[in-house]
Amino acid sequence: MRIVVLTICFVCFNLCCLWGNYTVKFEGIQDDETLLQLIQESSQLYKLQENSPSTQFGLKRRAQGDVSLIRQVLQSSAHYDAKIDFAINEDKSQVTVKIQPGPVYPLTEFSVRYLQNGEEIDAQQLQDVFSLANLPIEIGAAALPEKILQAEDFILDAFNLAGYAFASIQARDVFADQKDHNVLVLLVIETGPLTYFGKAKLQGLQRTNPDYIYKKLRWCEGDLYNPKKVEQTQEALELSGLFRSVNIAHANQPSDENLLPMQLTMVEAKQRSIGIGLNYMTALGPGVTAEWEDRNLNGYGEKLSIRGDVWQKLQEGRISYLIPDFRRPEQNLLWQIEKNHAHTKAFSEYTWAFSGTIERKINTKLRASVGLLYKLLVSERSVNNGRFDLLKVPMQVYWTNADSLLDSTKGLSAQFKCTPTLQMFNPIFAYAINQATAAYYHPLSDDNKHTLAVKCVVGSIIGANQHNIPPPERFYAGSATTLRGYRYSTVSPLGRHNKPLGGRSMFIYTVELRNRFGKNFGYVLFYELGNVYRHPWPNFKKGFLQSIGLGLSYYTPIGPLRLDIAFPLNRRRSDWHRHRYIDRTLEAYFSIGQTF
Repeated sequence: MRIVVLTICFVCFNLCCLWGNYTVKFEGIQDDETLLQLIQESSQLYKLQENSPSTQFGLKRRAQGDVSLIRQVLQSSAHYDAKIDFAINEDKSQVTVKIQPGPVYPLTEFSVRYLQNGEEIDAQQLQDVFSLANLPIEIGAAALPEKILQAEDFILDAFNLAGYAFASIQARDVFADQKDHNVLVLLVIETGPLTYFGKAKLQGLQRTNPDYIYKKLRWCEGDLYNPKKVEQTQEALELSGLFRSVNIAHANQPSDENLLPMQLTMVEAKQRSIGIGLNYMTALGPGVTAEWEDRNLNGYGEKLSIRGDVWQKLQEGRISYLIPDFRRPEQNLLWQIEKNHAHTKAFSEYTWAFSGTIERKINTKLRASVGLLYKLLVSERSVNNGRFDLLKVPMQVYWTNADSLLDSTKGLSAQFKCTPTLQMFNPIFAYAINQATAAYYHPLSDDNKHTLAVKCVVGSIIGANQHNIPPPERFYAGSATTLRGYRYSTVSPLGRHNKPLGGRSMFIYTVELRNRFGKNFGYVLFYELGNVYRHPWPNFKKGFLQSIGLGLSYYTPIGPLRLDIAFPLNRRRSDWHRHRYIDRTLEAYFSIGQTF
């Protein structure tokens, strides 16, 4: 009896091994790697090779189910006359799928009929709205279903943008001619009536004044309906920071005058926030950051914020009051009071500053600002100590088409700052601080996990001579954003005992290779070169300082947290002790977001 039981167990064990797995072979498409990969990704036979059905009938049923899946894949590649069969070998260890894909069918005709309120109209009446010549398809090319669907979306978008909010596809006839081996497409489009923006109804407001919302509307009642204006309004409301969610929808049908009532439903976010953080840099020592903000002070989106940063060698305080949509949409007025105390190797600086700045968004890529600023500056431990009363007119132009502010992976950014400055009391002198920055981002992989980032900064101070310009107003490099690896704010012309004098021009070049792995982690390899010069224009014959480094990143919803370790390649020796260096062997920096 025991022998019989052991024999049965042995047979069952071998049957389990036999049906534990099998292999799949696709014949007829081996030369088309792209098509083979698509079929493998959709095939249940292929994906479940290590999980065989318990019976031969189950395996056959799985293969039969694959036939329709494979046919859909072939049709998505314009093979509309494919023949598919399969065979299971005698020992049930291999399934052979035989595929005859047939020819690729070209698209030979794409025609559209138009209905308006159920009655057919001539296409000539709609030539200003849509033209078949603009379709993103090519007659004679492969009749890919994806391209046909894209063409349908293109047509509906064109009608929506022209004011036909209820345009729809009434009928779609895609005919694959098995005799001539081609595809013909006929669409029937119901345009619906031409519609106009109607009354806007607001829902969900508690603290926000309705007039603030009406200012954000990118349309006026009676304007021709345009979904882009709806998108622009939604974006403007979301960027205000006042709402957790914004939903804009139009009514299901227009009024008798073809006016389309609009419904704006909003959920307000918390009005105030407070934050505190700890920081550390080898250059500045440990630091604490604290911030309080009210984003809707009087119901019109006014923003009052108070921020303080306290480091061992740097203390900054700022009170800001922003009035959105000042005088016109997308134009803000920013009032600001700043207090600053910095202690560097070059100087000790004490400043008070009061400014008013108008910031304007010219279009989606271009911003500009101009302001008036008074700055009381006291410079100590420098080559030009004293009190300075500076009147400034800061101007800035910023252009970008980069895909992100905190973690760009493609695109360009360019910024130019010009700050004419007047010393108001004796001795009276004037100068202008100019700085141009350009950054380029290029993805090295389709998933944007590997990015090449390049930045170039050029600065120049023109006007008063070097001696008159207050030392804290001059250029210095050696920081988390300019020539990492060198001692903080010491890259400049040097005086006695290695004291930085500051420069009137600057050139910094940075290249980073950013890599992301896993879901939340990444690393960066970077190289920088540059220098700060005594004269108003960089003197490249003087040579460059260089540094390399490694950064580690942890990605969060608000951007990456980044720790950089930088190593100077041209450590500078002390002029009074040749065996000592001005620069340390490394510098560490911590930041939120990429360095540029």
